[in-house]
Amino acid sequence: MRALEQEGAIEFLLYLHKKEKVKVSDALHDLEVGQSALYTALNKLMKAGLITETKSERFPFPRFFTLTDKGRRVAEHLVEISRILSSG
Repeated sequence: MRALEQEGAIEFLLYLHKKEKVKVSDALHDLEVGQSALYTALNKLMKAGLITETKSERFPFPRFFTLTDKGRRVAEHLVEISRILSSG
């Protein structure tokens, strides 16, 4: 089960790298994942310091997620690794 959880976190990290700022509802729809799986990935990424959460100033929802500088560097490395593997 651990590998699948890591894959979900990596998938969300790459998704966020493309979008820059993401609402949870959009990620659930676009990635076609369950809420539990997404929140597991979000918690892992926040704990690792790769993403940050921002709440609306007027309402607790929607919540937005963005990459931290560290998260952006990691995502860029993942994109490069994917590019290398797909060209070989």
